[in-house]
Amino acid sequence: MPILLFRTGFLLAFLWLWAGLIPAAATHLVGGELTYQYLDASGSTATPFRYRITARVYFNKETDSRFPDGVTDITIAVFSQAAGGGRLLQQMVPRASFSEITPAAVPGCPVLVPRVTLAIYNATVSLPAVNEGYRTEFSLGNRNAGIANLTNSGNETMTLSVSMPPGTLPNTSPIFSDDAIAVICLGDTVSVLNNAYDADGDRLSYRFGTPNGAAVNLPVNYVNSYNSQQPFGPTGYAAIDARTGLARYVARSQGTFLLAIDVQEFRTVNGREILLGTLRRDIQVVVRVCSGGPNNPPAFTAATLARRDFQLEEGQALAFNITATDPDAQPLTMTVGSALLDGPGRVDATVNGLSGAGSAAVGSVQANGTGSVTGAFRLQAGCGLARPSPYDVIVTVTDQACNQKSIAGVFRITVTKPGAPARIRGDSVLCLGRTATYTTLANPRYTGFRWTVQGGQVLGPANGTSVQVQWTSAGTRTVAVRGLFASGCPTDSVVRTVEVQPGPVVTGPLVYCRKASTGLRYTVAGPAAAYQWTVTDGTLVEGQGTNTAVVDIPEGSTATLLVADPALPCPTTLRVSLDNRCLYFYNVITPNGDGQNDVFTIENLERYPNTSLTVFNRWGRRMYHSDDYHNTYGGEGLGPGIFYYLCQLADGTRYKGWFEVVK
Repeated sequence: MPILLFRTGFLLAFLWLWAGLIPAAATHLVGGELTYQYLDASGSTATPFRYRITARVYFNKETDSRFPDGVTDITIAVFSQAAGGGRLLQQMVPRASFSEITPAAVPGCPVLVPRVTLAIYNATVSLPAVNEGYRTEFSLGNRNAGIANLTNSGNETMTLSVSMPPGTLPNTSPIFSDDAIAVICLGDTVSVLNNAYDADGDRLSYRFGTPNGAAVNLPVNYVNSYNSQQPFGPTGYAAIDARTGLARYVARSQGTFLLAIDVQEFRTVNGREILLGTLRRDIQVVVRVCSGGPNNPPAFTAATLARRDFQLEEGQALAFNITATDPDAQPLTMTVGSALLDGPGRVDATVNGLSGAGSAAVGSVQANGTGSVTGAFRLQAGCGLARPSPYDVIVTVTDQACNQKSIAGVFRITVTKPGAPARIRGDSVLCLGRTATYTTLANPRYTGFRWTVQGGQVLGPANGTSVQVQWTSAGTRTVAVRGLFASGCPTDSVVRTVEVQPGPVVTGPLVYCRKASTGLRYTVAGPAAAYQWTVTDGTLVEGQGTNTAVVDIPEGSTATLLVADPALPCPTTLRVSLDNRCLYFYNVITPNGDGQNDVFTIENLERYPNTSLTVFNRWGRRMYHSDDYHNTYGGEGLGPGIFYYLCQLADGTRYKGWFEVVK
């Protein structure tokens, strides 16, 4: 039997079967699904997690006189999936848009054009924290009358649902790449795509589910010998590829049949794969007698079928051709759809030079030919495109005969990170404040390296095979390196854990003012011990062998203080330097133009704008004043001798003193 596929842009031709069989109004539901998008955790304290819920519902426009464009609103409910959990929210959702789906008729073929409306409903909801996640659902009545595998479909309610992980696992549900209706030919083996795209790159698994009736736990009532795994009865056949959603059907009786497709979404968390949730889609498949003269289906060439799975690294290019031929030399239309075909977006992918157009989730490119058609797929895998699950490229090829035949295939592209550098060599245990060198092996594939450090400071270049790190905080720290390629894409990181051990905890000043450089006191917290104190560029006045030391530092110098506990492996090192916040008043002016002491200088004055300065002689007469002094007074108007100053900061703080003018 020929293998066929009918894309759902064409698939609505089945509705002619319903003419004269369906009662007016009431029974009008064709199918649909619920999806969600995690937005953020910026809701209220009680309901922090915000989601965008979308319902896509297909209505029979020709049999519903009251709502030919779909009902104006639906009511969704969100439930906790915790044991015994109840309803968290119930909300009316308005219709956001609707569109009539009308297939293009094959020229010269007497095909009735059906009319179906796709209505889309959107709502933003805020949900409380639930560790077990959520289930969103809504019910609507009723399904179409005359569905062959249900006992009384005109009285069957349609309930759609989707399960959602907790807000602590942000996620967006998969999005189906095509509409929820299909037409197949009686007695033919037919391939139908039920492929979905997942923006998070999670692994998807497809299977047949049981459609729900009036509630999630109430399945529809099947006719005897029909069920979810045998939707076409015991003489029919239905199978679905768990990896791609490509289904194969054979139906031996004419009519309309209800199916459900479950898409399970899996993610690896902490090394273990978990089920995030399940998306259920209700679809209807109509089996019709295909008229017209003999028509053989098109077929993919052997070269095309030889390889359907591809793997490449970020920064690399991929090129392959998809070719189909028609034994009857019919005109052919090839449609290539993929999330990679995102138009002039972030992904550089084309088919026959075209970058794609369509929905935000899946774009598509069409190619045409007579007797043969080819789609040249090209991808330049940019940085950030890698993910664990493959990207699907779904291809359908349809001929233009009245007895139209189609074929379908799914090509899978896995994009990985380039191979990471070799392991990092270097100290894994060392003392706080120490410097260590870390090295990885050179690799001719890399143009450079990118080192990052947590808990330390890189000293010098960070783009070679080695890096120097000074460890500035104690605890479990890391040093990591990525390789860089000519494309600019980095590899995954290689990480080395480093235990940085602290020395004794010391309290005492790390800075001093010029007038207070002596008698600096430092103390080790904890029990008494024979601590060993060492001072460089300073003097240990007292305290050797005790918890407390007193240190003198020459005015203006920077001293290094080291204290060690003989019972611990690591010492503590402190650097004590002059405090640049302290004001220091020089007490001499020698206005001789030699560049030294030519003006009355206040050290660090630039840190204190709007500082006033007044100069007096010994009898209290004011000789100089500035409301905003900037170290510019050179003793103008003063003879040799002693003079006095009053300095006032903007905050009111005052300093008094004297200086000598030497001429």
